[in-house]
Amino acid sequence: MVGAEAALATDTATVPAPSPHFVAPKGKLDDGLVFHAIALIDKSPLVATIHTWREADRGGPGGRPQTFPTRALLVAMVVCGITDQPMLATRFCDVLFHQLSPTMRHALGVPKPPGPGDHNGWDNTYRNVRTRLHSLLDLMDPSPLPKNRRLDAVAFDALVELRRASRTDEQWAERDDRLTWFINQILEMSISTVPRDVRRAWKGSAAVDDTHIPAFARPERRQKRTKKGLTPALIRSSSDPDAGWYSRDKRDVKDGSTDPKVTKWAMDACLVVSGSDDPSKPAAMPTLVLGMAPLRRPGTRIGQSAVRALADIAQRGHPAHLLAGDRAYTQCKPEDFQLPARSLGYQLVIDYKIDQLGLQGTHQGMILVDGSFYCPAMSEALINATKDLRDGKIDEATHRARIAERQRLAIRARRQPDADGHLRVMCPAASPAPQVRCQLKPASEGGNGKVRTRIPVTDLLAAHPPKICTQGSITLPPDAGAKFRQMFGHETDEWHRAYATLRNSNEGMNGFIKDDAREAVDDPERRRIRGVAAQSILVAFQLFSANIRKINEFLTRKASGEKKFRKLRTRRRTRSLTTWTPAPPTVVTGTVDDASADPDPPLTA
Repeated sequence: MVGAEAALATDTATVPAPSPHFVAPKGKLDDGLVFHAIALIDKSPLVATIHTWREADRGGPGGRPQTFPTRALLVAMVVCGITDQPMLATRFCDVLFHQLSPTMRHALGVPKPPGPGDHNGWDNTYRNVRTRLHSLLDLMDPSPLPKNRRLDAVAFDALVELRRASRTDEQWAERDDRLTWFINQILEMSISTVPRDVRRAWKGSAAVDDTHIPAFARPERRQKRTKKGLTPALIRSSSDPDAGWYSRDKRDVKDGSTDPKVTKWAMDACLVVSGSDDPSKPAAMPTLVLGMAPLRRPGTRIGQSAVRALADIAQRGHPAHLLAGDRAYTQCKPEDFQLPARSLGYQLVIDYKIDQLGLQGTHQGMILVDGSFYCPAMSEALINATKDLRDGKIDEATHRARIAERQRLAIRARRQPDADGHLRVMCPAASPAPQVRCQLKPASEGGNGKVRTRIPVTDLLAAHPPKICTQGSITLPPDAGAKFRQMFGHETDEWHRAYATLRNSNEGMNGFIKDDAREAVDDPERRRIRGVAAQSILVAFQLFSANIRKINEFLTRKASGEKKFRKLRTRRRTRSLTTWTPAPPTVVTGTVDDASADPDPPLTA
């Protein structure tokens, strides 16, 4: 009996008792999984770059020796991501000192954990993890706003001024660049696990969109607005002032809110998600988050954030092809989004608000209609085809006919753009191979056996023909109509296939990363460290985990030979026969048993 009690005591001593100060451990991690996380960190340039940044920022001799290296902290963050654990400092401590085996702790340079009852030792251990994490965040925190305290306006402004003066504008900008590089390198760790043949089969099509990230903080309080356009005075700041009010007019079904306008204290994350290059074929690569910009206040710097993410993707050597974006990106200034995106090699696929449809601009006589240049003789009915459809003036069949007729008047490219983005273009009636007949282009009048539509030239146009009508070709500069120009003719079949496929990939990924059972990106309880740097990095590790899941699912399906692909049907523009199906009767009828209980006697002969 004594031997059994001794054995039981020995077994109990080897199991650390859960400390009331920390999250209960999930159990020992498999060494193979930890080796995989270490390999990902060692393959990336994160550790070496962090060391370089610290050397550059060091103003004097170093402090006390590190208890454990930054490499171990990064491994713990990777492990938390791929094992669906919250991105909390307490959980990083739990991974390093509870969940790792002694072999893995030794390989990472992590010291032996304190004893089960040594609460002071565990408090010091957690403090070391938290200090190491905040020293990492301080290297790339671009915000001078004070966190973790709710301050009145005077104290808040004083601290902001004090913090802003602690560094030069160039140093604050440098930290912003560091943060952008760091979070995208986290995403690149997951993308690097995709086989090379799969990556090479993808041409670079993607979609860009914002998704809100709720903050773990109460919102700020301000005075009541007294004048439109004037920001009310601050009463008390938020403990995470880097966030702002996010609102939308749709009902938030997930929260069960019945308020038609939902508001949250949150940040916006600009994500670039890969998509299919050809909607008629299976996707060559899994849908992945390719890049992101540092989190920001909702509704601010929309175009600039997208360009920062796209530029980092290009810097990492990924190709560029089609890029879809919703109407928020159409609203951007061309120098903030459209022109930089095109300079990186992307061809835009965008949509327009109803007040942006129709005639959007002119250049050398050409008219810009719904994102494409056309012949100046185009009729008003063709110019306003999509606008009239949305206004209910025409039906779908008429709209499709007008779009098809409009394409015959499209300006054609004579050759590929040059290195500076200038494009030689010609009118649809220009030689060679004119598409229509025009009296201003005599060569198009020749009979070659092909029946071509004649352009109705007005007297005013014939009297004062623009350059596009008098020259064989003209040069189209990259900034001509830059705000609305795009790859495909708006509302054409090519545009619908590309836009729908890429936008669906983005929206699907937004829902994928918000799965409550996995990453739960929209749950602020899983990321309680405040500030734009902390939130950006922790969200990046959660997106890293989502990418790993997507890649594993894609490779498993590919290895099994399963073809999870449904070819998109041509979008119908006519009503279905079921439109005229009559509604079922609303008369309440009885059953056979009810009829047998009828008190009236049956009729007899």
